Amino acid sequence: MSEELEPKTPSKRKPNFVFAIISIAMILFIIGLFSIGVFSVQKQINHIKESIQIDINLKPDVSENQEKDLANFLKKQDYISKVTFKSKEEAAAQFEKELGQNFTEILGSNPLYDAYIVNLKSDYATPEFIKDIKSEFLTHAGVQEVFYSELALSTTGATLKPITIGIVILSIIMLVVAFLVIDNTIRLMMYSQRFLIRSMQLIGASEWFIIKPFIIKSVRSGIISALLAILCLGAIVYLTIYKFSIPLVTQDFVILTSIAIGLIAFGILISISSTYFAVNKYLKVKLDELY
Repeated sequence: MSEELEPKTPSKRKPNFVFAIISIAMILFIIGLFSIGVFSVQKQINHIKESIQIDINLKPDVSENQEKDLANFLKKQDYISKVTFKSKEEAAAQFEKELGQNFTEILGSNPLYDAYIVNLKSDYATPEFIKDIKSEFLTHAGVQEVFYSELALSTTGATLKPITIGIVILSIIMLVVAFLVIDNTIRLMMYSQRFLIRSMQLIGASEWFIIKPFIIKSVRSGIISALLAILCLGAIVYLTIYKFSIPLVTQDFVILTSIAIGLIAFGILISISSTYFAVNKYLKVKLDELY
């Protein structure tokens, strides 16, 4: 009797185990792909925010020391991502190129100013913060005026805010759906083992003795699933960027590594928690309810 049952056990367990790995890997792959998309969109949003320029025009009679003091002050500020000096000659040449004619000859002089062009870090590119630092910049000796496009700033903020909110909502929905799908997959796998779990309990095995092998198996399945998802994501990134030269996804190695580690951790944690609760359920359920 036991010899007849013995070869059947692996054949029943193995497909469930493989099915669970494939199912979890597919969900983790979708999560990873979504995460890469989110980071890529966020990177573009930050780039747009940091592209907003603040022009600090200097007075015509600004001294060299005043100019150096202002430059040193700007370089020390942690909210500034980039500082560029543009002379009035460079500004005039750029303006003439855009205008298509030599306006300095028409006016007889160059009315533009030497200026420092400041780009803020994305976290600080808000109307309220820019108004505050504008007042601070004007207190420095040698500063004639501070100019920035309020229309561009408000338009950028109004456009990017709903995009950011949408990304957050979609991320939450994605994580909830992924958790439910993976949890149900593991619970189905544990359902096929419910009689084995109860048999071990009936012969006197402790709760931890019963749960331990399933936990170890769930960790193994979580790691394998995550690695399969990472391999597929790596192939997508390689083909998109290097094979077809389509820069639609981020090339930041730190971000990609963080996503890979996150997938492994997510796969392991969900597998362990779902397995524990599923096994614990069949340890406490009545015998009649197993059928």
